[in-house]
Amino acid sequence: MPSTHTKEDLNKFLIGGIKLSVTLEFGPIEKYTYPATFIGLKEGAFLLLDVPIRLIEEQALRKLDNIDVVIRGISKTDLGHVIAFKTTALFVQQRPSPLLFLRIPASFVSKPVREHERYKIELDCTLTHENDVYEGTLVDFSISGCGFTSLVEPEFEVGDVVSFSSPLDEYLEAEHPCSIANIKKLHKGWMIGIKFTSEVALSNELKVQLLEYSFASGNL
Repeated sequence: MPSTHTKEDLNKFLIGGIKLSVTLEFGPIEKYTYPATFIGLKEGAFLLLDVPIRLIEEQALRKLDNIDVVIRGISKTDLGHVIAFKTTALFVQQRPSPLLFLRIPASFVSKPVREHERYKIELDCTLTHENDVYEGTLVDFSISGCGFTSLVEPEFEVGDVVSFSSPLDEYLEAEHPCSIANIKKLHKGWMIGIKFTSEVALSNELKVQLLEYSFASGNL
C-alpha cells in the first residue's frame, strides 16, 4: 500500500536528474501529460523542473499560474519507489530553457516497486498462434505473465503455445516462450491470460519502461 509522507521527506525521494511525469489539469476531463526532469528545490519556496518546449508551445494561449499539477516519478531508492503528489504551478520560465516552478506540496505518497508487481498498461500488441495473428492491447504485465485483450474471438485453447509482440520487445530476451493460461469473454471482446514458461528478468530498464507506461495510461 502507498505510504504518506510530509514535505520534509521530499528530498529523500526527489533527487536532481530523475525523470518525472507532469500532468496539467485544467478541469476534471481536460488534462495534458508531459515528461520532465527534476532539477532541484528551494526549501520553503519551490520545486524546479526542466520541461519540454512542447509544453510551452501547446499551452501558449493558457495561463498556467496556479493550475493543478500532478507529479509522478520513480525515485532512486534501492527499491525504486513510485512517488506521486498534487500541487499547483507558480509560473513557467521560457528562456534560456523551459522551466516549471511548482509549489512544494504539503504531503506526497510513495510505494516501493516490488519484483512481482503487476503493471497496468495499455500498449498495442499482436499475439500469434500457429499461423493466426491477433491484434489487440497488452493491458498488464508481470515477470510471470501478461494480459491481452482482443476483439477477435480466439481459436486457441488454454495450454496452447503462443508468442506476442509489443513495444516491450526490446527490453525482453529474444526468446520468452509462453502459453495460454485462461480465456475470458468480456462485454466487448476477450481477455487472454498469458503465462511465461519461466519468469522474465526484470531489468532496471524494463522496470522504468513499465512504470512510464503505467503513468501514461493513468494507472499509477
